[in-house]
Order: sequence, then C-alpha cells, then structure tokens
Amino acid sequence: MRARTVLAVAAAATTSMSLLAGVSGADAEDRGDRRHGPYEIALIGDMPYGDTGRAQFPGVIADVNAHRVAFTTFDGDIKNGKERCDQPIYDAAVTNFDTFDAPLVYVPGDNEWTDCDRASNGAYDPNERLALIRRMFAAGPDSFGRRTLALARQAGYPENVRWQYGPVTYLGLNVPGSDNNAPQFDAAGTQVDGDAAEYAGRNAADLDWLERGFAAAGATHSAAVMIVVQADMWSAGDPTTHFADLKTRLARLSIGFAGQVVLVNGDSHFLQIDKPLTDRAGQTIENFTRVQTFGSDQNHWVGATVDPRDPDVFTFHQHIVAANVPAYVAP
Repeated sequence: MRARTVLAVAAAATTSMSLLAGVSGADAEDRGDRRHGPYEIALIGDMPYGDTGRAQFPGVIADVNAHRVAFTTFDGDIKNGKERCDQPIYDAAVTNFDTFDAPLVYVPGDNEWTDCDRASNGAYDPNERLALIRRMFAAGPDSFGRRTLALARQAGYPENVRWQYGPVTYLGLNVPGSDNNAPQFDAAGTQVDGDAAEYAGRNAADLDWLERGFAAAGATHSAAVMIVVQADMWSAGDPTTHFADLKTRLARLSIGFAGQVVLVNGDSHFLQIDKPLTDRAGQTIENFTRVQTFGSDQNHWVGATVDPRDPDVFTFHQHIVAANVPAYVAP
C-alpha cells in the first residue's frame, strides 16, 4: 500500500528567536539539521502492548534502524490499558527509545498517565504519573535515541515540543485519548473520570503551542507542518467532545497556512490515512491530512519520505515487519 498527499515546496529558513517566548531551551530549533535533500522518518506508537508486544517491539526497532531514518516520532502509549503503571514500565520505555539509532521524539499517551487511576493499573494519581513522565521523558532539551535531536520545549508543559528538519516544522502535543482527560459523568451525573483543572490548563497550553508552531512555520517558510498527538480525535467508539477546541484551531490554522498540514495520531491501532477535518460549512479542508499509526497487536511502522525536490514532498508508506505478521486462519 502506498498513499500520497500533495505538499507545496518551500525552503526552510532560520527561525526567528522572538517566536520562542515561553520556550525552555530557546535555541533548540536553530541547532536543527537544515539539509534539503530527501529523508525518511518513522511514525510509531501504541507499543509494546503486553507480552506479545514486548516480544515483537525489538523487531520494529531493528527494522526502523535498518532503514536509516532521520528520526522517529512515538505518538504515545508505552503499554496497554490493562497493565500497571509501575516504575519498570517507564524504565523499559526509556531503554527501548535509546536503542533507536536515530533520534526518537516521544509524546505521552493516555495509558501511561490519564488511565493510571484504574484499579488494574495500580490506582495511581494521573497527575503524579504525568509529573513522572515530565521528569523522565521531558526534562532535557534533547530527544531520545543513540543520536539526538535538539527540541524546543514549552515552559510548564515540557512534553510539548517543536523542531525544524529541512522544509518541515514538527510539533508534538500532549493530547491523550479518553476525551483529553476532561471530566466524564455517569447517567446519574456523578463524575467518574477526568480532571477539569488539569484539562483546562493543558488544553490552553496546547492551543498556544499550536499557534506558536504555525507562527514558526511561517517564519521559516516551511512547506508543511506535522503535528504528533496520541488521541484519535475522530474515534467512533470513544467520547471526543473535548477535542473540539483543538480541531477548530487546527481548521483555522490550516486554512490560513500556505503549505500543507499533517496530523499523526495513534490510539486506534490501525493504519489510516484520510482527510477528516472540515470547515464551518462542512467542507473538507484539502491541505490537511491525518495519518493514524499501527499499534497494539499490529507491531509495524509507517514511513514518511520528505523530498523537497518532489512536487508532492511527502509520501507515506507502510513498513510491515515480517516476523510480526501472525499465521492467518482462512475463513
């Protein structure tokens, strides 16, 4: 399978430092690789899930390493939703991420913080688990990987990141499934999940970081913006009400952007490339493309080739790890 989306070509220029107000490691973007030749990046997430995932994840890492990608993005969920949120899970994720030869940029998923209050997960305080993620995964200016990438981090929300590579501005946002950690209520009106204060503060920070990212893309004359989040904001089986602010802002910014916009998400565990974002009149916003990555029992990865000499710039393609393909049973 090979899916393509057309992107305009533009050259990347040096980022204006005035756009980095509120950013820790303010010179991070200016140290990025500015090469303009073709490169491939890897898009993964939602792994390893359980014993099978832990057995198969090394094969994914080896396959990504064999393709000599420029970097990898991980769109959240370092474990499944039933496993405990104990320290060894986070330690293992750090070890795994640092076995990637190229840089790996991580954004959080719901399984490692918002869902940790489940009894099966150890009944942890989600805010305490998010603080742990910030200490372990977002304390420094650099990515994971044997080679690292300098990242700009948002002050107060350091898991939100930005970097420039060639003609593309990249953003990572903490947007988890489970309806963005907003309060959820049962039929009697009793709150059963979520955190109003946490959601409100982080949602405002996400919107601000998104605005800053598009401003940086304009300043660098980027051909495209790629945003990486965990949540499937168009999921048919889960509540999605509290992604409305982000989708509205994405629509406005995409309409006003001269290039193309790509959103990468995990959460639903199957490969999907579509155009789900619409304007106020219900019209498809054609310069916005969503790429949903593999995960759970599908331990494979999505490649994105960026070639500024190609009028399309981006080509998305699946990488199926042969050793992780199950033995099929004929119907």
